[in-house]
Amino acid sequence: MNKSVLGMLVALFFLGCQAPFWASHPTNVLQASQKIAPRLIEVYADQVWNDTNILVQPGDLLIIRYVSGLWSPWSGGSYDAIGFGGDPNCDCNVLKGVSHAALIGKVGDGTPFFVGKDFHHRMGETGRLYLGINDTRTSDNSGFLLVQVEVWR
Repeated sequence: MNKSVLGMLVALFFLGCQAPFWASHPTNVLQASQKIAPRLIEVYADQVWNDTNILVQPGDLLIIRYVSGLWSPWSGGSYDAIGFGGDPNCDCNVLKGVSHAALIGKVGDGTPFFVGKDFHHRMGETGRLYLGINDTRTSDNSGFLLVQVEVWR
């Protein structure tokens, strides 16, 4: 290898990936997000809403992941967080347009939303997080789902 190529390689090594002084500009400092310790929550099918004891604030990134478990909106069924399917407009659904027996959530007294198996959403409300089954008749329900809940603030 000739000396001029070797000299350029050495110079590049010492300069690294830094831009020359005339091309540099101030950079904005980004604040790191704070992760609230993830929690495993059991969501029971025979309860209208399960209180997670997690407080959500506007701007929080809420992540909910189905881990395991099965539940049923009637005897003899076994469904995961996606639910049974069926008629999404049935009057037996808490949240219209969503699979019967799907995992749903709400913040405080707010509007319910679909959670399913993998939920990632930047929240706009303040309040406690509640999770439940998409079913208005919970007296004959059975089983539970285990979900992991993370909040990034």
